[in-house]
Amino acid sequence: MNLELRHYRYFAALAEELHFGRAAERLGISQPALSQQFRWIEQEAGAPLLSRSKRRLALTEVGAVFHEEALGVLRQVRHAELATASASRGDVGSASIGYVASAALSGLLPRLVYRFRQDYPAVRLAMREMDMPAQLDAVARGALDIGFIRPPLQALPEGLALFDIAAEPVVVALHATHALASRARIDVAMLRDETFICTHTEHGTGFYAITLAICGNAGFQPRVEALSSQMATIISMVAAGFGVALIPASMRAFAPPDVVFKPLARNEVTSQLAVVHRKNERSPTVLRLIERCRQGKGKDRQPG
Repeated sequence: MNLELRHYRYFAALAEELHFGRAAERLGISQPALSQQFRWIEQEAGAPLLSRSKRRLALTEVGAVFHEEALGVLRQVRHAELATASASRGDVGSASIGYVASAALSGLLPRLVYRFRQDYPAVRLAMREMDMPAQLDAVARGALDIGFIRPPLQALPEGLALFDIAAEPVVVALHATHALASRARIDVAMLRDETFICTHTEHGTGFYAITLAICGNAGFQPRVEALSSQMATIISMVAAGFGVALIPASMRAFAPPDVVFKPLARNEVTSQLAVVHRKNERSPTVLRLIERCRQGKGKDRQPG
């Protein structure tokens, strides 16, 4: 049958009202126009759809079948409209999130993801733990949608944007038997003879850059060893006696019994948690997730 969507709407209204005048009023068209359209529908159906007896209308058997099919078409169209509108708002779809381990332990990332999933249960979220260089590459290639990273970084790949969502104090991780372990706060200058454990030794990037900045402000160049790319493993290396480590305060959640965490005296350098994403992002779902991250900025900062 060569029918348009409006024809299904016309017949559904007529089959429910069984009165041309009421159906026309409901549809917002004139009764003659509806009568003309109905004749076209019957012609296309190839059989009578309504019967007339004693000035009353009734569905024929063919009309009853066509009515059910018309309702099915209208339901399917409505479902498509709602699904499209939902997708355009970002209420459905998928997004992939990369993160450094310290972002997960900070508490901010889990809370953001939890709240987003509560508000948008139809969105599928995929989480992947990755170091910062791998995240930057994956977001640039489209393999990830957003990444949670720890600046600073030397350069941001072309086409990417970055914004901070939290800043937290830096603390020093010491072995529990360390001579400074009983102090309430540690003067960084007192650590000049220590070995500092870092995740890498790439200049201008991540916690290596933060370690150099904090120690430089205290007047010395630290001796640094990169023993693991994972912050939690760095803390384990402190427990094993390989040295001390400057870490974000949130990592105190990972607390082996042989390690203590101490605030730093006279230090203004903080650890930033940032979100990286594509500048030209067009996915409504990802854009909604990015906006949610912006809205959550600074709400979960760690105490000193």
